[in-house]
This record gives sequence, C-alpha cells and structure tokens, in this order.
Amino acid sequence: MKQAVSSTRFSVRLQRADGSWPYGEGPKQGWIDSFHTGYNLDALQVVQVSTGRDEFEPATRKGLKFYREHFFTEEGVAKYFHDKVYPIDVHSIAQAVITLVKFRRYDPENLNLACTVCHWGLNNMRAANGSFFVQRQARFTNKIPYMRWAQSWMLLALSTLAEAVCTELFPGSGAKTAGRG
Repeated sequence: MKQAVSSTRFSVRLQRADGSWPYGEGPKQGWIDSFHTGYNLDALQVVQVSTGRDEFEPATRKGLKFYREHFFTEEGVAKYFHDKVYPIDVHSIAQAVITLVKFRRYDPENLNLACTVCHWGLNNMRAANGSFFVQRQARFTNKIPYMRWAQSWMLLALSTLAEAVCTELFPGSGAKTAGRG
C-alpha cells in the first residue's frame, strides 16, 4: 500500500497547473492524450477507494475538469489529443466511456456524455460486420480490426456503460459489481 501511495504522489506532482499530465518525462514526451489522462484519473480513484485517503481528491477534480473541457467535441467525438480532433482513435473513445462512467458520481452529466461518446463511436467507428475501426485520420480510416487495441477496449467500454445504465435504471437489481465506479 505504501508503494501505491508513493507512486500516486509522484504522479500527482507531475500534474500540470491546468490539470493535465504529460505523456512522459522525456524531452519528446510532453504531449497530452485522452486515454492516458483517463488512466491517470481511474488510477487516482482506485488508490483513493483502496486506501480510504482523500488527499488525491483535488488532483482528481482538477484532472477531471481538464479532461471534460479538452477531450470532447459537441458531437461526442473523444479526441486523442487535447488540442486537435484528429486522429480519432477507438481507444480514446473506449477509455472516455470507461472514465466518464467511473466518474458519474462527480457529475451526472458524465454518464450522459459517456452515452453520447459511445453513440458516436458506434455510428462512426464500426464496420458492417460489427468490428471497430482502430483510427480515423482526416483523409484515411484504418479499418484493421485489431483485437487488443480496438475490439477488446470497446467491449470493455460497452459492458461498463451497460452495467452503469442498468444500475441507474434498476438500482435494487444487484447489477452493480463490487469495486466499480
């Protein structure tokens, strides 16, 4: 437990004043992307729940604010980078759904945004056979159905969203799984 808290403190120290985290510490790793930001937020929540500590709450709220303000378009596109729309990546979509569902207690609109992002992904990143495209560029779409990068993450996102919606609609149904947001 001590190592988890120590590692979390290290990550929080690397959070920028605007709430963002750079991808890495190297001189060429300063970009900010949505799915790694989502991982950071999810990890903060796990550490807080697991340890019963709330010391990471300010960093969590600041990071979530940055995430909500910079990684989504009005249409529900989950952006890869904080400062441009392309590439549109299915991993960004999937992680957005997962993170927004996990943080629905912070703002009920997070679940609505998760649904909007999911809807956009289903309508724009899915092939006729049901598989998901990995990435759209402005002039090209990579339609290779990568199992680890596209299919598995979207399956996790869809099941996470379905569980949350069922829990919201049928609160006494027992649909909520232990340890989930």
